[in-house]
Amino acid sequence: MKLHYFYFLIAALLFSTNLSAKKTPMYPVSDIPEELKEGANAVIRLDRTNIKINSIYDIDYRHETAITILNESGDSYADVMVGYSKTISLSNLQIALYDAQGALIERIKNHEINDYSASGESMFSDDRVKHYEPIQKNYPYTIVYSYTQKLNEYTTIAGWYPYAGSKCSVQKSSYTISSANPELFKYKMYNSDQKPIIRKASGITNYSWEANDLKAYKYEPYASPYSLRGPFLRVAPTTFQYDKINGSTASWNDLAKWFSKLNEGRDVLDENTIAEVKNMVKDCPTDFEKVKKLYEYMQNKTRYVSIQVGLGSQQPFPAQYVQDKSYGDCKALSNYMKSILKIVEIPSYYTIITSANKQRDLDTTFVRNFGNHIVLMVPMQKDTVWLECTSKFSPCGFLGSSTDDRTVLAINENGGKLVRTSVYKMEDNTQEKRGEIIVKADGTAEAHITEVCRGLQYSYLAGMSHLSPEDQKKKIYSDLELPDFKIKSHAVSKELTRIPSSTLELDLDIRNYASKSGDRLFIPLNLINRRSNVPKKVKNRETDIYYKREYCDTDTIHFSLPEGYEMESIPEKKVIESDFGSYTSEAIKDGNKVTYIRKMVYKKFEYPAERYDELRTYIKAVVRADKAKLVLKRKV
Repeated sequence: MKLHYFYFLIAALLFSTNLSAKKTPMYPVSDIPEELKEGANAVIRLDRTNIKINSIYDIDYRHETAITILNESGDSYADVMVGYSKTISLSNLQIALYDAQGALIERIKNHEINDYSASGESMFSDDRVKHYEPIQKNYPYTIVYSYTQKLNEYTTIAGWYPYAGSKCSVQKSSYTISSANPELFKYKMYNSDQKPIIRKASGITNYSWEANDLKAYKYEPYASPYSLRGPFLRVAPTTFQYDKINGSTASWNDLAKWFSKLNEGRDVLDENTIAEVKNMVKDCPTDFEKVKKLYEYMQNKTRYVSIQVGLGSQQPFPAQYVQDKSYGDCKALSNYMKSILKIVEIPSYYTIITSANKQRDLDTTFVRNFGNHIVLMVPMQKDTVWLECTSKFSPCGFLGSSTDDRTVLAINENGGKLVRTSVYKMEDNTQEKRGEIIVKADGTAEAHITEVCRGLQYSYLAGMSHLSPEDQKKKIYSDLELPDFKIKSHAVSKELTRIPSSTLELDLDIRNYASKSGDRLFIPLNLINRRSNVPKKVKNRETDIYYKREYCDTDTIHFSLPEGYEMESIPEKKVIESDFGSYTSEAIKDGNKVTYIRKMVYKKFEYPAERYDELRTYIKAVVRADKAKLVLKRKV
């Protein structure tokens, strides 16, 4: 009897312990400090990365994340995306959802996790992604996930970025990298003076960093990219092996030699192609004309596809493959272009670049494999021609805003060197609008407008040129800020010079262009290119103000005024000067006509946060000036 009672007590204790364990809350929202909720849509409760480097071709990753989604605007932070491929194995992917109290909602089953190609519509890709997007409407909730990856080849090592993005605070984030041979990797911390905690045990050296209780950072107008100011850690291998080819990051030239060896022998083309290429350029008077001719040939012949098969993520397909198949990725197409230039004895450099509109420029003191794109650099006698080989429409020698003005690594047969891509100046990046507007007594108007965009402003209209005429009209209706208008005719064209230009010609009927009040007619001088918005006021601004490029817009509009009216008032000339840009506008009367001339200069700048109000004051003055109107009065 006593024995039965003893067993009963043990069973009850075990049941009670088990029940208690099941009810232990996981990341209840009540554990989040109030200051981390302020201005946040999500809170990273835990983000833990552990990396073990076993050899120059073997790395283990272990990652664990718990993130609380406070409201609908934070849902994007709940997306789980984990990659794998033939060289990256993925195991132990576990995902669970918890409610605000920390009670389990559900554990996600494997069949609920999407699995698809990492390259979208790529015809050639080994890279795949496991993707899970929770559907939750009860906020807040917490998603917890973890996984393990093993890399049997690598040229890069994932770094540490405590912040996931704006309006997302961090309760705890940690990063540990370990190895029996710590000389296999190097690191550099940016925007922080934090040093690693170094521990040694059982022949393994661990380097650890940790961040706690980081408040959410908010979006602020004219802020520099977060990579320029937020804390992050870069890590890179000192030596590595990829497809049995050893590489080193001891110097940029050493890294370039690895790329050169990787590309060795991939520029061979058959005799028929060699003869065809030579024949194509036999009448070209200059090297630039030869480059242009062959670049346009390549654009017409080939198309871009993403290639991520085997070494495809690092190594270009052979030039002959592209010649035969007429497709390739950025690596293959750049290598192909390099190969056909070699036939006509024009040297060029296969060039590693980071393609992005906003990014930190390459740190030349920290050698690492970088970049997400390849372009071709062709040195000429007086300057350098840059070729974007994935575009069927880019002009020869022109780079857009995602690849201009940055440091890149140009590769040749013996190594390589760091160089800088083209910098487009203010006089290159222009928008010019000219117009004739006939204003009628009832307030309607007929307008003929010509808009010419050059340099880094070229792409807007150039992109429109590839749309159907009907889609072009839809875009014009969407983009043109006029009260009520009808397009009578339009035409889009482009000129593919080194500094390209695109042109839009428009004929419009505009209702209510001018407004009537009694015997007066109010005619706005600038409805075609006006600045109408002022950046919002920011209390206690934290970030510097930043504008990356220079532009210049000019407008010359000729108004024909209606009969039966006389000028009552005409705006005075307006001149606004500032460190951020300049603005001038003037209305000149000549009989029954008025010519409106406007020029706005956008300067490149970076100033401390305290000057943000000055920037707003300047923009407010521009907005007011752009509201200028002629006032006509009916003749008695």
